[in-house]
Amino acid sequence: MNLWRKAAALILSLCLCLPLAGCGYQELAERLLIHGIGVDVGEDGGFLVSVRSSFSTGDEGEEYFTAQGDSVLEALSSLSLSTGREPFYSHNYLVVFGRECAEQGLDRCLDFFVRYYNTRPAVQVFLAAGTAEEVLSAQKDGRYWKMSELQEVGGSGRYNGMVPRVELLDFVNGAKRPGSSPLLPVLEVTEDGPRAAGSAYFQGYTLAGFLTLEQTRGCLTLGEGLANGEALVEDGAGGKVTLTLSSGAAKIQADWQPGEAPSFTIQVKAQGDVSAISGGRDRLAGELYAALEGQAAALLRGEMESAIRQAVKRDHCDIFGFGNLLYQRFPDQWRQASGDWPALMAQASYQVEVTAKVLRLEQEVAGAPAGQEMLP
Repeated sequence: MNLWRKAAALILSLCLCLPLAGCGYQELAERLLIHGIGVDVGEDGGFLVSVRSSFSTGDEGEEYFTAQGDSVLEALSSLSLSTGREPFYSHNYLVVFGRECAEQGLDRCLDFFVRYYNTRPAVQVFLAAGTAEEVLSAQKDGRYWKMSELQEVGGSGRYNGMVPRVELLDFVNGAKRPGSSPLLPVLEVTEDGPRAAGSAYFQGYTLAGFLTLEQTRGCLTLGEGLANGEALVEDGAGGKVTLTLSSGAAKIQADWQPGEAPSFTIQVKAQGDVSAISGGRDRLAGELYAALEGQAAALLRGEMESAIRQAVKRDHCDIFGFGNLLYQRFPDQWRQASGDWPALMAQASYQVEVTAKVLRLEQEVAGAPAGQEMLP
């Protein structure tokens, strides 16, 4: 009798599980699992939304759709009319905004990604050099470029030091932070697919200018520090050496006397590993290391100064957070002068000091300080 009871309980449990399994399968099949979203300016002031999606949680065999709407949410919701499935955003990898969309101001379309209950505001965000539609519709060997691979482009800065990794909330907070301007990595479409092409800086939520890959490395060096990056420098004896560079976060000292423009001193310590030598490793004599260190320091200093000169002094976009530093260290003066920060930015002085150390092929030795130079 006891055996029959156990058998009946087992059969009843299996019967209860079958309907649940059926419901779960049906629910997944009815959903449009979104892996990437592109936003461009559409017709009549609305938006053209490009979507990459799949039937499963993997990204094999991704689909591509476009939709129009007066808002981003309206365009995305209309996808159900052509797919018969409900858009589902929890598997989204990234968001790409078209250039024209950024020129008109991204605040027009950001709210959905931050506020909507079903979205992930921690996704990576990019700016297209042209349109987001071009990026999301890019193909490789007859197949759509995987969104997971495109996501990895945003993290490639740890290998090359030239690509900022920006999440949606980073951008929004950067636009709102006092004395600060946000950055976005820029994607261009080539024959081999989308690739990083520098970065874009914003005045609030509106596109203000572009940095080259080298200027972006200078920006990242001055900000969070350089993780990795290759540099080709002269060795002082007619040859060339490839260095793999890295640095810690820069130290910034600020001075702001009442009635005067602020001044900033930026100190960076960099390290280089010899990766390749023209003519072979035996030709790199010990006395040439000082020349390598000077070249590496001058290279990084030049990239940082170029980014400061263009974005900060010319375009009044504080991509380095100098104003936020003043806000923290001189709160009373900042409250009185924050409205004039764009003008003060151009009047302020910025001194960049880089000390580089190149590791010997067989041993480590301290490098000599590089020269110091004041920006005009």
